[in-house]
Amino acid sequence: MGMQSEARRREPARQVKLVGTDVSINRKNEIHDMIARRAYELFESRGHVHGYDINDWVDAELEVLQPCRHELKDAAGAAIFLADLPGSFTADQISVSIEPRRLTISGEREVDVICGGDQPAHTEKKTQRIFLVEELPMEVDPSRTATKLDGETLEIVMPKLTDTNTSREKALAASSKR
Repeated sequence: MGMQSEARRREPARQVKLVGTDVSINRKNEIHDMIARRAYELFESRGHVHGYDINDWVDAELEVLQPCRHELKDAAGAAIFLADLPGSFTADQISVSIEPRRLTISGEREVDVICGGDQPAHTEKKTQRIFLVEELPMEVDPSRTATKLDGETLEIVMPKLTDTNTSREKALAASSKR
């Protein structure tokens, strides 16, 4: 997808950790609260002038989250999600949650930012975050999903649930209720 630095390309691809749905829901709520707090700060900084709530929310979202180019491909037997991550996230800074119809990706890392302006140049820590929720157009099998971070490209291969898989799961569920 995108261009990668030479140093990042040489690193071997690493598996990204899969987390439960409860972890991704908690993370979504945390991110929502961060955006809401920042949007309110923007509202306050304008002297509590009403009518700019959507602008404040979008501006806050852009400050809290880094944009991430991504695409979902439909391949034979699997859905393949590819994302170009901003900066240099490592596999241990990213978490992925997969449900049969939803994919959630979260990442957070600290970066050094050089600040200046009226003051002498100095370095400050800044948190860089990504958060994506992708509604899937087909059912996938979370238990057979494979994740890989290769340089700045995140690849998630999610095998589709076939009618055979679905029938087998329904039969197992029915037999466990007896």
